[in-house]
Amino acid sequence: MVTTAQPARTAPARTARELLELVRHLAPSVEGGELVFGANVPADLLPDLKVLHTGVRALLTGRAWWGSSTDAPARVRVLNPNEPFPNGIGLLCVEGDARWDRIPPAARCDCPHLFAEVAPRPARGSFPRPHETRPSREQARI
Repeated sequence: MVTTAQPARTAPARTARELLELVRHLAPSVEGGELVFGANVPADLLPDLKVLHTGVRALLTGRAWWGSSTDAPARVRVLNPNEPFPNGIGLLCVEGDARWDRIPPAARCDCPHLFAEVAPRPARGSFPRPHETRPSREQARI
């Protein structure tokens, strides 16, 4: 018998491994390359699952989880299910998949906790001017 009690949740999952731990009581499995559950998934986990389902499948099957950039030339790399998505990743698959899955465009807005933090860009014109970064002659003699 599958229990549907949900463990206490203090923060959203940031990684595929954390999400797998949150849904483990729902008896997740992979059938025909698809992620399936033995019980209904709580609505608050669905947005994260839409993005991380390939990572959860990779963990359940013990296969590599691949990510690729969407710009040219594509940069393909193995993803770590213990970390948020690195910057620039837009396509996902599990080793052996016939095709890549695209990260939904709205995911970066709807689920920002799943993505590595990007350092903010300096405001235009805020770069130091060369004369502001060089030491004066007096400072250079010290």
